[in-house]
Amino acid sequence: MKREIILSAGALLAAAATIAFVYGGQIGSGASAETEASEEQREGPPPAPVAVAKAAQKTLAPRADTPGAVVSTRDSRIAAATSGKIEWVAEVGAEVEKGDIIALIDEADAKFTRDDTAADLRRLRARADYLDSLYNRYVGLGQEAGESAAAMDEMRANRDEAMQALAQAEVALERAETNLARTKVRAPFAGRIAAQQVQPGEFANPGAELVRLVDIRHLEVTARAPVGLTRNIKPGDNVAVVNGAETIDAAVRAVVPVGDERSRMLEIRLALPPETAWYIGSAVRVNLPSAQPRDVVAVPRDALVLRADRISVYVVSDDSVAKRVDVELGAADGGFIEVIGDIQPDDDVVIRGGERLRDGQAVTMSAAPAKPTA
Repeated sequence: MKREIILSAGALLAAAATIAFVYGGQIGSGASAETEASEEQREGPPPAPVAVAKAAQKTLAPRADTPGAVVSTRDSRIAAATSGKIEWVAEVGAEVEKGDIIALIDEADAKFTRDDTAADLRRLRARADYLDSLYNRYVGLGQEAGESAAAMDEMRANRDEAMQALAQAEVALERAETNLARTKVRAPFAGRIAAQQVQPGEFANPGAELVRLVDIRHLEVTARAPVGLTRNIKPGDNVAVVNGAETIDAAVRAVVPVGDERSRMLEIRLALPPETAWYIGSAVRVNLPSAQPRDVVAVPRDALVLRADRISVYVVSDDSVAKRVDVELGAADGGFIEVIGDIQPDDDVVIRGGERLRDGQAVTMSAAPAKPTA
């Protein structure tokens, strides 16, 4: 009995030792984990890789968009200059150069008129030459001719009348040749045939429209804007014009100083660069300054971090720590936008990686990659 009690006590001591060992190990592990967590919290997250660019002082102006349309500098409805039956008309879409034939009118009547006028001219020239020779002969004979002064005056008048008739006949022949040449209707400038107004077989009188010819190489943008926008631009200024995803700078050619009585809008004409391949009639947006330009602090648009309740920019300090600066936005121009806040020119601002940053987080900086040039 005593032996059994001793054995039971030994077993209890062994079990207690085992439990103490197990729980002791767990307690030690927990303490170690807590120590590591506190150290990590004290050190903060690792430095975040970011790309930076410089804030800059720029001269910008607030801007507003106004709708516009692409037009051609020359868009003509070519008319017939002589009468006749239409024999041929250039096809729609045909590209022609200046002087190319774009329509043919039956030249038979024009030829008949030219030939008849030429024959009449020859007859009148022969008569004028005869009367001039006759008058000069009598003048040379003097008193021996035996003609009175009245007779000499009559011969001179007949000679002069024949000369005037000859001059009129020469003008008529030139007109007839011009009308014959007009049976070949030629393009006054290079362009594309946009429409046929007549078909072969129809009869055209002078002034009847034949084709619509549009110059596709010299394009402009026409836009209408309130006086408040147009007063900030002048001929020669460059203005951004947006056509879908493409944006180009166009020079202001003219601001037409005649407003619409109802809308109070003025027309603006912008000359597009010669290489512009936009379709005529395309709808565009013209970005006009709404106030005079002023000096501002601007950052690249990529530096903006947009949240529901604020707009921020991360500024990197000299010790490579990112500081969040809440800003307000102002004027914009291309890839830069004005920021109103605690940002100075030449500050390093984050333009890549700012969405994941926290205020006061350390960063590793790299310069922004250069944008490819067109």
